[in-house]
Amino acid sequence: MSYIYHLRPEPFEGTSLIPLNSMDKESDLYKGHAKKYTGREDLMDGTIPILNCKWNDVVQFSALDPQIIVNELIKHKENLKLIRLYYFKVHVKDIVSKYDAVVFDRKVSRGKGDFRIDESEVQYLSENSYQELSQVPQETIEYWKSVKADGGKFLWFPFVTHIMVKGIINIKGFELCELKL
Repeated sequence: MSYIYHLRPEPFEGTSLIPLNSMDKESDLYKGHAKKYTGREDLMDGTIPILNCKWNDVVQFSALDPQIIVNELIKHKENLKLIRLYYFKVHVKDIVSKYDAVVFDRKVSRGKGDFRIDESEVQYLSENSYQELSQVPQETIEYWKSVKADGGKFLWFPFVTHIMVKGIINIKGFELCELKL
């Protein structure tokens, strides 16, 4: 079976995952989630090919189980603390049948601040073409090593395949998993 994953927001209320651009921009919820893009604000203006919408008009999922990320990240980041303790594990068929979604797979590093999304990096999500990851990509590990050496922010998902789902996502039936250190 093929799954995609989404860290459960903290705090989390209701029964839906909501894209940033669908939130009230004056709300604490929006402001809290928008902080993730500090230093990467240009990413928020990028257009996603095929879906023809902005980065923040979608809910982003990962092709890699966050527990696998944590298991590797603790080797590179001292005193790792988990802010989000839970994540959703979703079968791909539950997304494909209800929502417009693409797989975004960037394997090449661009210059700092270059957040454009190339059309060649995006394809429609389908059960037949989707490939769940089973380990952290080497590019991600190299990124973490450079952050450790040079300082900076340890992002969890650089070079990890993203699944971008357009619209508000009903979580009914999604499995909820707990992260462990």
